[in-house]
Amino acid sequence: MGTVIDDVISERISFLQEQIKPGNKPAINDTFQLQINILQSADLEKLDRSILMRKEHLKKSKYTRETDRLFVELEALEWLQKKLAAV
Repeated sequence: MGTVIDDVISERISFLQEQIKPGNKPAINDTFQLQINILQSADLEKLDRSILMRKEHLKKSKYTRETDRLFVELEALEWLQKKLAAV
C-alpha cells in the first residue's frame, strides 16, 4: 500500500507544481506551494489527528491569514485522507 499511496501523492505534487506559474498572483502560487509542503510532510499514521487539530485551530482562529492557511492545509490533508481510504 505504501507504494500506491506514494505514487498518488507524487502525482498530486507534480500536478500542483505544474499549477505554479509566474503569471499567477503570488497568493495563488503560495497556496499551491503550501499544499505541496503539507503533502510532502504528512504523516499518514497521524493523518486523522492532524486534520482534527487543524479543525480545532480553525475554530479558534481570529486572523484571516491564519484561517486561509488552515483551510489550505485542511484541503490537502482531507484530499490525502480520501485517497488513502480508496487504496
